Amino acid sequence: MTGIKKIKHQAGFTLIELIVVMAIFLFIVGAALGIFLSIVDSQKQVLDSQQLLGQISYLQEHMSKAIRMAKTDTTGSCLGSGNEGYIYLLTHYKASTGYFEGIKFFNQSDNFCTELFLDNGAMKELKNNPEPDNAVPVTSTALKIEFVRFSINGSNGSAIFNNPLTTGCANGDTQCGAWYQDSIQPRVTILFNLGGDKVIQTTVSQRSLNTNNGQR
Repeated sequence: MTGIKKIKHQAGFTLIELIVVMAIFLFIVGAALGIFLSIVDSQKQVLDSQQLLGQISYLQEHMSKAIRMAKTDTTGSCLGSGNEGYIYLLTHYKASTGYFEGIKFFNQSDNFCTELFLDNGAMKELKNNPEPDNAVPVTSTALKIEFVRFSINGSNGSAIFNNPLTTGCANGDTQCGAWYQDSIQPRVTILFNLGGDKVIQTTVSQRSLNTNNGQR
């Protein structure tokens, strides 16, 4: 029959084909999302590291500037009676580690009796006040310090006698500090442990030269 047109049916997608296409699409989207999240996480870690290094740099600079400007306490008004003539005195002895986590000195730049010490994972600064509760944090709460170790003139910062606050450092000094008539220039070494293998150390020398012939 020549007058009858033949009707052609166009084939569509089968259910299996649709499932395969959707699976491939979801796999590509999932992979792209995973890469994106990985990039975001890496970026966050980089920013956290930069923030950490920035805070540590600020902490080192702030503490170094203050420690460098220490002067001899000729009257004991800052470091206490019996400590006349001392420039630095280590404080906040921690029995569990055997090391000192604080340092006290008279800052000649602002004429304040200054103490820097670790308290609950944060470095704090106390000026002209005997109450530790009045200390001001030097860094934000985002920076957690596992421990701090202060040492004087190359000692390891530990105590060796019964009264560690006043009677000696591991290098055999008569007191855990630096005296104005010590034969070497006073040097303070600060070691920060931020957890694990994150250890930062810096050494600061007093700005005034030790002439060993009188109080500065």
